[in-house]
Amino acid sequence: MRNTLCILLGAAGLWLGFPNPLAQLPLLALAYPLALLLLGLGASGRWPAFRLGWLTGIVGASACLYWLALPVHEYGQLPWVLAVPCAVAIGAYVGLYGGLFCLLVYLTRDRLGAFRRGLFLGCAWLLLEVLRGVFLTGFPWLALSAAFAPWPVAIQGAALVGAYGLSGLLVAVVCWTMGAIAPECGPRCPGVRRSVSPSSLAQTLACALGASLVAFGLVGHGAYILSRGLPKDGESFRVALVQGNIDQDQKWETAFQRSTVDRYLALSKDAVTAGHPDLIVWPETAMPFYFQEHKEFGPAIRAFAATSRTPVLVGTPGYVNAPVKRGFLLYNRAMLVDENGGDAGHYDKEHLVPFGEYAPPGLDMPFLETLMQGVGDFTPGTAVAPLRLGNLALGILICYETIFPELAQQRVADGASVLVNISNDAWFGTTSAPEQHLQLSVLRAVEQGRYVLRGTNTGISAIIDPHGRIAERGDLFRAEVIGGMATARTETTVFHRVQHLVWPVALGLAVLALLWPVRRRP
Repeated sequence: MRNTLCILLGAAGLWLGFPNPLAQLPLLALAYPLALLLLGLGASGRWPAFRLGWLTGIVGASACLYWLALPVHEYGQLPWVLAVPCAVAIGAYVGLYGGLFCLLVYLTRDRLGAFRRGLFLGCAWLLLEVLRGVFLTGFPWLALSAAFAPWPVAIQGAALVGAYGLSGLLVAVVCWTMGAIAPECGPRCPGVRRSVSPSSLAQTLACALGASLVAFGLVGHGAYILSRGLPKDGESFRVALVQGNIDQDQKWETAFQRSTVDRYLALSKDAVTAGHPDLIVWPETAMPFYFQEHKEFGPAIRAFAATSRTPVLVGTPGYVNAPVKRGFLLYNRAMLVDENGGDAGHYDKEHLVPFGEYAPPGLDMPFLETLMQGVGDFTPGTAVAPLRLGNLALGILICYETIFPELAQQRVADGASVLVNISNDAWFGTTSAPEQHLQLSVLRAVEQGRYVLRGTNTGISAIIDPHGRIAERGDLFRAEVIGGMATARTETTVFHRVQHLVWPVALGLAVLALLWPVRRRP
């Protein structure tokens, strides 16, 4: 019964802590690591600990990622009975790391005191999120710190230790808080020990002090940073994000190409009339044709840019001839048209979506063809330098590239003064996916201290400031222009400068916690 309650607590906390169809309550996300901690401390063996933690993760993550079944059903044309297991499979993969965490709790419960256990488990959580972000191409969705994106005061620590580091600190606070309440909690003690020994009192004080310092430190640091206002360095510019709201069912039909171009041009002309922007951003694959070769629509878009004297960033498929492979290499491309209507460079997406933009070898099943963005398998791009407009350097992140901290890190390292995320979340309808995606972009803004300009086809388009506050945002499934000011910055955050040290330091602290003298239970 106790295990069942813990599983329900953890799964419900994970679901309610992240964007969901009801209401997001960020603080409840901490119930997930708390449940895993309790399950590990009370487990009867290694396998039960792993199994209980994994089950908690499966239920919670599958509930959070329910929207993955929608494109498989709607566009892959699989029945719900086959589409829903696809979402559960990804949830099971995410939950796997919860099982590993719970196993680590079990393995260290008799070896480490409450304070050292909190230190070790906080570092372990960080390392597990890092692993999930790179293993099998990576899937760092549902990073614990992302749940707190709606609270800017709580996420400023990401500018110091990154999103993964912030997740680790939050888990350490959870473990230390539990240690302060029940320092001797273990396999024979599912609750609070009534006898108080000097050692347990020391554990209580150490855990209480550690939890208080980290929690109040994060909030205090966040309040201080926000009170100072935005940095003054950099050149300000006006941007217009054009959200075309093109029906995904019609997007790739040749008959609808003209109406798609007309809508984006009309919205862009309205943006120029309302307040001449310095940059117009169209979303991922906004132009569902090969912009580089189209003899009618391409010139019309270039003419608009030249006439209005406004650069336009266009999402479009692209290709290059590959004689060696006797064919063409296809790319998911962002092309920059300058104020004269000429080419100012392009970026080809480097981190592709498995089963969405390419089929892994041996898994190219027929039903995946309709999920391939309408043009077939894409090829990863290699040229990732920022696109430049005068003093403005645009670091491009296409679609879910924005969920990977290392890609935003590389863009800024290459000289990007602003990050631009163009995406098409129309695949997921009016689900929680667009909001979850947006909140991951918020973390990239804080980590790198850069404005993030997020232009999408059906929402949620937004301008995010370097402190993770959403200055402007659009609505879901509405054709509109989101306009506002942004600043091109050159200063870097602490995290940007020490990013390569975060996980090695965490690994060192975890090892140090384990190497301390073995705790002997009475």
